[in-house]
Amino acid sequence: MKKRHALALCLALLLLCCGACGSGSGQAAAAGESGSAQAGESWKEGSGMDLSMDSSPQASVPQEEAGGSVYRSSGAKLIRRAELTIQTQAFDQAVQGLQRLTESCGGYFERSSVYGGSYRDADARRSGEYVVRVPGEQYQSFLSAAGELGYVTQCTQTSQDVGEEYFDTESRLKTQRTKQERLLALLEKAQTMEEIIALESALSEVEYQIEQYTSTLNRYDALVDFSTFIIYLDEVAKVTQQVGETASLAQRLAAGVRSSLEGLVRGSREALVWVSYHVVWLVVLAALVGGGIVLGRRRYRRRLPPRQEPRQKDQP
Repeated sequence: MKKRHALALCLALLLLCCGACGSGSGQAAAAGESGSAQAGESWKEGSGMDLSMDSSPQASVPQEEAGGSVYRSSGAKLIRRAELTIQTQAFDQAVQGLQRLTESCGGYFERSSVYGGSYRDADARRSGEYVVRVPGEQYQSFLSAAGELGYVTQCTQTSQDVGEEYFDTESRLKTQRTKQERLLALLEKAQTMEEIIALESALSEVEYQIEQYTSTLNRYDALVDFSTFIIYLDEVAKVTQQVGETASLAQRLAAGVRSSLEGLVRGSREALVWVSYHVVWLVVLAALVGGGIVLGRRRYRRRLPPRQEPRQKDQP
C-alpha cells in the first residue's frame, strides 16, 4: 500500500509541476504554494509525520501585522520620478554640467542619446535624452540644480508608494523559506526513492517562488533607493520668454515690434548665409541670364527692318 500511495503521489506532483510551468507568473505562485502544501499533506499521510503549516502566505504573521501595523511603522516605500524639458543655447556646456551634477550627487547615467547636428546642415539643432538615476536623498538637490542647466519649459514629478506590495511580498518570501526548511528536514528522513522524488519536486517549486519574490524585492529596492530623472535637452538659437496676456497694451506692442525687428535681422542674416553657401551657383546663373539677354537683343535687332535714311533736299 505504501508503494502504491507513493507512486500516486509522484504522478500527482508531476501533473502539478506541468500545470505550474504552463501558467503565468501569478498563477505559478499560487500553484507552487498549493503544490508544496499538497506534497506535505501526502507525505504526512504516507509517513505519519506532522507537517502542520497553512499554505496561505500570511499564515506566518498575524493578519493585522502583515497589512497594517508593520506598513505604518516601517514608513512608505516611494518610487520617485521626474521629467524635465530644458532649452539651452550652449548644448555642450549643458551636457557637461549635467555630467558634473550627476557625479556630485552620486548618481549614474542609465541611458543617454543625442539627436540632430550635422556638418552638412548649418542650421541643424541638437537634442538629447538622458535617463539619470540619483540616490533618493539627493532627489530635491538634483532637481533644483538641474533647473540651472537652461530654461525649463516643462517639469513633471510623480511618486508611487509601493510599501503595501513590498511588505506583502516580503511576508510571502518568509513563508516560502519556512516551507523550504521543513521540506529539507523531511527530505533527510525520506527512505524510498518515490518519497525523495516527491519532496524534491515540491522543493523545486518552493525555490522557484523564492527566486521570484527575491527578484521582486530587489527591483523595488533599486527603484526606491535611486530616483529616476528623464531629461530632454534641446538646443535653440535664442531663449525668449513671451509676454503674457496680463501685460499692458504698451508692453505687448513693444514686444511685438521688438520681435518683428529681431525677425528681420535674423532673416537678413540667414539670407546672407544662404548666399554665401550658394554664391557659385548664383554667379553661374547670373552669367547665363546675362548671356541670354545679350543674345536675345541681338536676334531682335536682326529681325527689325533696315532703317531708311531721310532724303536730302536738292540744293539750289
